[in-house]
Amino acid sequence: MSELNYSVVAYLSGGLRDFVDGFRKRLNPNFADWLAHVSILPPRPLQATQKEAVQAIQRRCAQWEPFQVGIDGVATFWPVRGVVYLSLSFGSQLLVELHDALNCGGLECVEPYPYVPHVTIAQELDEAGIHAVLEDVSRQWSRFAGERAFHLESLSLVQQTPENGWNDLATLPLGSLLTPSRK
Repeated sequence: MSELNYSVVAYLSGGLRDFVDGFRKRLNPNFADWLAHVSILPPRPLQATQKEAVQAIQRRCAQWEPFQVGIDGVATFWPVRGVVYLSLSFGSQLLVELHDALNCGGLECVEPYPYVPHVTIAQELDEAGIHAVLEDVSRQWSRFAGERAFHLESLSLVQQTPENGWNDLATLPLGSLLTPSRK
């Protein structure tokens, strides 16, 4: 069996999650079980044990306060990759900084593409598929009346399964849960 990959993700919530999950189920049934998220660290093998990875993520998460992330519009990586995604309007720079802070030590990986935070709607599309999905998602996104932002409060370390699904291994809150003692 080949080596399984790990990823660090931030899950969407509420109506925004439901909107994305609905599209993913309809447009990419092979990826329908993947919950709506922003990948902070795209899939990679671990250079550490799972326990060490969780501890490293936990230490770094403690240094970040929760923040808002806004969704802007619909875009694609075509012709580089057959992906249609929701782009981010605010919080994007913080996600890049969070990615850079986590992409080190046992979690470090040389990624094939520059990190662009986004919410994938559909992937592995050909050129005709890209254009059709882009038009469909753009039309539906323009009608979406729900909240176009989410509060990023925690990150999840996930592991790829042999069936190309993902299992949550740990959910780690941003910010410190400890109150400093007063002496």
